Amino acid sequence: MVKKYNGNIEDLKQFVANTGISGTWKDGVNGAFQFKAVDQAILNWWPSNRTISFQGPQEPKENLQSMVLAELEGGNKGGSIPAKPKTSDKSIFIVHGHDLAAKEQLELVLHRLKINPFVLMNTSGDGKTIIEALEGKIGKDYSSDFGIALLTPDDMGYSKNDGPDKLEPRTRQNVILETGMLLASLTRNRMAVVVKGHLEIPSDLLGVIYLGYNDHVKEIVPKLCDRLRQAGFDISAEAQTLASS
Repeated sequence: MVKKYNGNIEDLKQFVANTGISGTWKDGVNGAFQFKAVDQAILNWWPSNRTISFQGPQEPKENLQSMVLAELEGGNKGGSIPAKPKTSDKSIFIVHGHDLAAKEQLELVLHRLKINPFVLMNTSGDGKTIIEALEGKIGKDYSSDFGIALLTPDDMGYSKNDGPDKLEPRTRQNVILETGMLLASLTRNRMAVVVKGHLEIPSDLLGVIYLGYNDHVKEIVPKLCDRLRQAGFDISAEAQTLASS
Protein backbone atom coordinates (compact mmCIF):
# COMPACT_ATOMS: atom_id res chain seq x y z
CA MET A 1 0.00 0.00 0.00
CA VAL A 2 1.32 3.44 -0.97
CA LYS A 3 2.04 5.67 2.02
CA LYS A 4 1.66 9.42 2.11
CA TYR A 5 3.39 12.05 4.21
CA ASN A 6 1.52 15.36 4.28
CA GLY A 7 3.95 17.44 6.32
CA ASN A 8 7.06 19.36 5.29
CA ILE A 9 10.63 18.18 4.75
CA GLU A 10 11.98 19.63 8.01
CA ASP A 11 9.37 17.75 10.04
CA LEU A 12 10.10 14.59 8.05
CA LYS A 13 13.82 14.88 8.78
CA GLN A 14 13.05 15.18 12.49
CA PHE A 15 10.67 12.25 12.25
CA VAL A 16 13.37 10.05 10.68
CA ALA A 17 15.86 11.21 13.32
CA ASN A 18 13.38 10.03 15.97
CA THR A 19 13.71 6.45 14.67
CA GLY A 20 17.36 6.42 15.74
CA ILE A 21 18.62 5.19 12.34
CA SER A 22 21.81 6.94 11.21
CA GLY A 23 22.15 8.27 7.67
CA THR A 24 22.25 11.33 5.41
CA TRP A 25 19.75 13.35 3.38
CA LYS A 26 20.22 14.52 -0.21
CA ASP A 27 18.17 15.54 -3.25
CA GLY A 28 16.79 12.50 -5.09
CA VAL A 29 15.41 12.06 -8.61
CA ASN A 30 12.29 13.80 -9.95
CA GLY A 31 12.18 16.31 -7.13
CA ALA A 32 12.35 13.76 -4.32
CA PHE A 33 14.09 14.14 -0.98
CA GLN A 34 16.14 11.03 -0.16
CA PHE A 35 17.39 9.63 3.13
CA LYS A 36 20.13 6.97 2.87
CA ALA A 37 20.89 5.00 6.03
CA VAL A 38 24.35 3.71 6.92
CA ASP A 39 23.16 0.17 6.12
CA GLN A 40 22.12 1.28 2.59
CA ALA A 41 18.37 1.38 3.26
CA ILE A 42 16.73 4.30 1.43
CA LEU A 43 13.63 6.43 2.04
CA ASN A 44 12.30 8.63 -0.78
CA TRP A 45 9.66 11.34 -0.39
CA TRP A 46 8.10 13.30 -3.25
CA PRO A 47 6.49 16.55 -2.01
CA SER A 48 4.58 16.91 -5.29
CA ASN A 49 2.33 13.91 -4.60
CA ARG A 50 3.29 13.26 -0.93
CA THR A 51 4.32 9.68 -1.75
CA ILE A 52 6.91 7.96 0.44
CA SER A 53 8.76 4.77 -0.60
CA PHE A 54 11.59 2.50 0.57
CA GLN A 55 14.51 0.89 -1.28
CA GLY A 56 17.74 -0.96 -0.60
CA PRO A 57 18.91 -4.40 0.53
CA GLN A 58 16.02 -6.51 1.76
CA GLU A 59 16.69 -6.67 5.51
CA PRO A 60 17.84 -3.04 6.00
CA LYS A 61 14.96 -1.81 3.82
CA GLU A 62 12.42 -3.83 5.80
CA ASN A 63 13.96 -2.59 9.05
CA LEU A 64 13.70 1.07 8.01
CA GLN A 65 10.20 0.55 6.66
CA SER A 66 9.09 -1.29 9.79
CA MET A 67 10.36 1.49 12.03
CA VAL A 68 8.48 4.08 10.00
CA LEU A 69 5.30 1.99 9.88
CA ALA A 70 5.57 1.34 13.61
CA GLU A 71 5.42 5.09 14.13
CA LEU A 72 2.19 5.14 12.11
CA GLU A 73 0.26 3.30 14.81
CA GLY A 74 -2.38 5.67 16.04
CA GLY A 75 -2.04 7.94 13.00
CA ASN A 76 -4.87 8.79 10.61
CA LYS A 77 -6.43 6.15 8.38
CA GLY A 78 -5.20 7.84 5.22
CA GLY A 79 -1.72 6.53 5.86
CA SER A 80 -0.13 9.92 6.51
CA ILE A 81 2.84 9.90 8.85
CA PRO A 82 2.35 11.93 12.02
CA ALA A 83 5.04 14.53 12.62
CA LYS A 84 6.04 13.14 16.01
CA PRO A 85 5.00 9.87 17.68
CA LYS A 86 3.96 9.56 21.28
CA THR A 87 6.57 7.66 23.27
CA SER A 88 7.30 6.93 26.92
CA ASP A 89 9.08 9.68 28.85
CA LYS A 90 11.50 7.05 30.13
CA SER A 91 14.83 6.57 28.36
CA ILE A 92 16.85 3.41 27.77
CA PHE A 93 20.59 3.61 27.12
CA ILE A 94 21.85 1.01 24.64
CA VAL A 95 25.40 -0.32 24.82
CA HIS A 96 26.39 -2.11 21.61
CA GLY A 97 29.29 -3.32 19.49
CA HIS A 98 29.88 -3.52 15.73
CA ASP A 99 26.74 -5.46 14.77
CA LEU A 100 24.64 -2.56 13.46
CA ALA A 101 21.85 -4.85 12.24
CA ALA A 102 21.40 -6.22 15.77
CA LYS A 103 21.44 -2.68 17.19
CA GLU A 104 18.77 -1.51 14.78
CA GLN A 105 16.64 -4.60 15.51
CA LEU A 106 16.77 -3.69 19.21
CA GLU A 107 15.91 -0.05 18.45
CA LEU A 108 12.95 -1.21 16.34
CA VAL A 109 11.65 -3.40 19.17
CA LEU A 110 11.91 -0.52 21.66
CA HIS A 111 10.20 1.93 19.30
CA ARG A 112 7.35 -0.54 18.88
CA LEU A 113 7.11 -0.72 22.67
CA LYS A 114 6.77 3.10 22.66
CA ILE A 115 10.09 3.51 24.47
CA ASN A 116 12.77 6.02 23.54
CA PRO A 117 16.20 4.36 23.10
CA PHE A 118 19.38 6.42 23.41
CA VAL A 119 22.30 5.34 21.21
CA LEU A 120 25.44 7.45 21.50
CA MET A 121 26.48 6.96 17.87
CA ASN A 122 23.16 8.48 16.73
CA THR A 123 23.99 11.83 18.38
CA SER A 124 26.54 14.57 17.80
CA GLY A 125 27.88 14.12 21.34
CA ASP A 126 27.62 17.91 21.94
CA GLY A 127 31.37 18.24 21.44
CA LYS A 128 32.14 15.91 24.35
CA THR A 129 34.57 13.01 24.33
CA ILE A 130 33.03 9.54 24.34
CA ILE A 131 33.76 8.99 28.02
CA GLU A 132 32.28 12.42 28.95
CA ALA A 133 29.12 11.64 27.00
CA LEU A 134 28.89 8.23 28.69
CA GLU A 135 29.27 9.78 32.13
CA GLY A 136 26.35 12.10 31.41
CA LYS A 137 24.06 9.23 30.53
CA ILE A 138 25.27 6.31 32.65
CA GLY A 139 27.87 7.79 35.00
CA LYS A 140 27.49 9.00 38.60
CA ASP A 141 24.90 11.62 37.62
CA TYR A 142 23.18 9.45 35.02
CA SER A 143 20.00 10.50 33.18
CA SER A 144 18.89 7.11 31.82
CA ASP A 145 16.09 5.06 33.42
CA PHE A 146 17.24 1.65 32.19
CA GLY A 147 20.18 0.16 30.35
CA ILE A 148 20.50 -2.64 27.82
CA ALA A 149 23.89 -4.11 26.97
CA LEU A 150 23.75 -5.78 23.56
CA LEU A 151 26.55 -8.34 23.39
CA THR A 152 27.34 -9.58 19.88
CA PRO A 153 30.20 -11.86 18.72
CA ASP A 154 32.34 -9.14 17.14
CA ASP A 155 35.78 -10.36 18.29
CA MET A 156 37.61 -13.64 18.87
CA GLY A 157 39.84 -14.33 21.87
CA TYR A 158 41.28 -16.85 24.30
CA SER A 159 43.03 -17.03 27.65
CA LYS A 160 46.82 -17.10 27.47
CA ASN A 161 46.73 -20.13 29.76
CA ASP A 162 44.40 -22.05 27.43
CA GLY A 163 46.05 -21.22 24.11
CA PRO A 164 44.55 -20.67 20.64
CA ASP A 165 42.76 -24.04 20.69
CA LYS A 166 40.25 -22.41 23.06
CA LEU A 167 39.43 -19.53 20.71
CA GLU A 168 35.94 -18.20 21.53
CA PRO A 169 33.67 -15.46 20.13
CA ARG A 170 33.69 -12.36 22.33
CA THR A 171 32.04 -8.96 22.44
CA ARG A 172 34.04 -5.75 22.01
CA GLN A 173 36.13 -4.56 24.98
CA ASN A 174 34.44 -1.14 24.99
CA VAL A 175 31.09 -2.92 25.35
CA ILE A 176 32.35 -4.64 28.51
CA LEU A 177 33.53 -1.27 29.91
CA GLU A 178 30.20 0.42 29.20
CA THR A 179 28.28 -2.56 30.59
CA GLY A 180 30.27 -2.18 33.80
CA MET A 181 29.29 1.50 33.93
CA LEU A 182 25.63 0.52 33.49
CA LEU A 183 25.89 -2.00 36.31
CA ALA A 184 27.58 0.46 38.67
CA SER A 185 25.10 3.30 38.00
CA LEU A 186 21.77 1.61 37.40
CA THR A 187 22.35 -1.64 39.36
CA ARG A 188 21.15 -5.07 38.24
CA ASN A 189 17.52 -4.14 38.83
CA ARG A 190 17.48 -1.60 36.01
CA MET A 191 19.48 -3.26 33.29
CA ALA A 192 19.43 -6.30 31.05
CA VAL A 193 22.09 -8.03 28.99
CA VAL A 194 20.97 -9.18 25.54
CA VAL A 195 23.23 -11.84 23.99
CA LYS A 196 23.32 -12.80 20.32
CA GLY A 197 24.23 -16.42 19.64
CA HIS A 198 27.15 -18.09 21.42
CA LEU A 199 29.89 -15.98 22.95
CA GLU A 200 32.08 -15.88 26.01
CA ILE A 201 30.44 -13.90 28.83
CA PRO A 202 32.66 -12.42 31.57
CA SER A 203 32.04 -14.25 34.83
CA ASP A 204 31.30 -10.98 36.66
CA LEU A 205 28.19 -10.55 34.47
CA LEU A 206 26.73 -13.96 35.24
CA GLY A 207 24.77 -12.46 38.14
CA VAL A 208 22.95 -10.11 35.77
CA ILE A 209 19.80 -11.33 34.00
CA TYR A 210 20.66 -11.92 30.36
CA LEU A 211 18.37 -12.70 27.45
CA GLY A 212 19.74 -14.82 24.62
CA TYR A 213 18.57 -15.00 21.02
CA ASN A 214 19.80 -16.50 17.76
CA ASP A 215 18.44 -14.71 14.68
CA HIS A 216 16.42 -11.61 15.65
CA VAL A 217 16.04 -9.54 18.81
CA LYS A 218 12.25 -9.95 18.65
CA GLU A 219 12.78 -13.52 19.93
CA ILE A 220 13.32 -12.14 23.45
CA VAL A 221 10.48 -9.56 23.45
CA PRO A 222 8.26 -11.35 26.05
CA LYS A 223 11.11 -11.70 28.56
CA LEU A 224 12.36 -8.18 27.85
CA CYS A 225 8.86 -6.77 28.45
CA ASP A 226 8.65 -8.61 31.77
CA ARG A 227 12.00 -7.14 32.76
CA LEU A 228 10.98 -3.61 31.77
CA ARG A 229 7.66 -3.84 33.61
CA GLN A 230 9.55 -4.86 36.75
CA ALA A 231 11.60 -1.67 36.33
CA GLY A 232 8.47 0.50 36.16
CA PHE A 233 7.81 0.75 32.42
CA ASP A 234 4.18 0.76 31.29
CA ILE A 235 3.98 -1.61 28.30
CA SER A 236 0.64 -2.59 26.82
CA ALA A 237 -0.18 -6.06 25.52
CA GLU A 238 -0.82 -4.53 22.08
CA ALA A 239 2.65 -2.96 21.98
CA GLN A 240 4.23 -6.25 23.05
CA THR A 241 2.40 -8.10 20.27
CA LEU A 242 3.53 -5.51 17.70
CA ALA A 243 7.15 -5.71 18.87
CA SER A 244 7.07 -9.51 18.61
CA SER A 245 5.79 -9.51 15.01
